[in-house]
Amino acid sequence: MTEKEVFSRLTKVVDQFYKQSTDQWIKESQLHYIGGICQSALYLLNLDNYLKFKKYIYDAYGYDPGGCTDGQLRFEECIKEFEK
Repeated sequence: MTEKEVFSRLTKVVDQFYKQSTDQWIKESQLHYIGGICQSALYLLNLDNYLKFKKYIYDAYGYDPGGCTDGQLRFEECIKEFEK
């Protein structure tokens, strides 16, 4: 599977969460649900596509999984980049 296909499938998982969940469920679980998807994406995508993936979530659903509004990376994201 190519990275482009992985990116596409990850966005479909996010889309499904927001389309099939109730507003209350989204409010209660998006931190952990979207956070888990982003944690997986961190290891499946290169850093540029990972950041595009997080930006997709922010642009499409208004939820900032981290770094979209302030441009800062988390410690785990920095470590992955330096492991190359």
